Amino acid sequence: MGESSTQQEALAETPIVDTDVHLRVPPELLKEYVDEPHRGYLEGPFGSTNDILWDVYMGEKIGYKDFHTPADVRADLIEGFNVDYPIINAFGKLSYLPQSDRAVSFMRGYNDFLLDNFLDEDEDLLALAELAPQKPDKAAEEIDRLANEDQIVGVFLLTTGPNPPLGDPKYDIIYETAQDNGLPVAYHASAASSFKHEFPRQHQAFETFLEVHALGHFWSQSMNLTSLMVNGAPVKFPDLDFVFLEAGISWLPYMMFRLNKEVAMRRSEAPLLEKTPEEYIRDSFYFSTQPLGEPNDPDHMRQLIEIVGCESLLFSSDYPHFDFDHPTELGKYLYNMFDEEEMRAVLYENAFDVFNIDR
Repeated sequence: MGESSTQQEALAETPIVDTDVHLRVPPELLKEYVDEPHRGYLEGPFGSTNDILWDVYMGEKIGYKDFHTPADVRADLIEGFNVDYPIINAFGKLSYLPQSDRAVSFMRGYNDFLLDNFLDEDEDLLALAELAPQKPDKAAEEIDRLANEDQIVGVFLLTTGPNPPLGDPKYDIIYETAQDNGLPVAYHASAASSFKHEFPRQHQAFETFLEVHALGHFWSQSMNLTSLMVNGAPVKFPDLDFVFLEAGISWLPYMMFRLNKEVAMRRSEAPLLEKTPEEYIRDSFYFSTQPLGEPNDPDHMRQLIEIVGCESLLFSSDYPHFDFDHPTELGKYLYNMFDEEEMRAVLYENAFDVFNIDR
């Protein structure tokens, strides 16, 4: 039996939690869940590729797949990839909408759509609730509204667009409410349509989507991680878990060590911190694996995972986006370079703890 077959068999026998599974809710379906006057906006460019402008799919050389029903998720992930616990999100790009009332209306619409069309139809699916940060008090109310839904295991914030960044004290009510309800906060960045709102100069300066896609997630995630740390979010909310999705882990050692140095030099500007940023990150921050990255020397990936620590990692596929990672992508590193305990931690045990999944 070949090495890859052995790895696949080992993964098939291991529970897998996929922490980042995307839906794309068509505007015509979301309209049923949004009240006027906001419903009419869904007839415009919101959520459509007309608002992206970049040639994301290279003239349709790259295919794109959507999940339309729970059966799609089951066929592709549960049966196809041996994912036991898919955690789906509607990926509503709410954070950059200029009208706060509209963002709140869409927030509720996305969550009701998710409940009616996916969670109520398949008890094996889990989900993150969408939040609109424009009105933190309304986002907190939404957390309270959904907290008793057994299949809602966390809340979702888009990091591309919020102004100010998400560590600002104005958002504390969101974090306090999530902590009170035992729900982690998941942060997800975006390139393409959201990018031009957060980084307009770069959006205009770059010539290719390759450049935007390589940098967009990292820029948004590092900005908000810094904001959370400097404003002392892990100190104010010690029982809250912070989860960063879809930026991979290659950026993390730089940010940990850079923040250590900056805070050491300018402690008065981060007065709530009692430990180094690296310690807080290792204590209560988690990072999903996708996109895993492709070092020329595979041993460098082992070193990177060792620096970050298996105890801080969560498996994610980012399916069905075109650049998703199959479980075997991570498995080839875990199976060859780490022991069974570390592999279990990344594939399911960390996620069980963070998202309070009933084993």
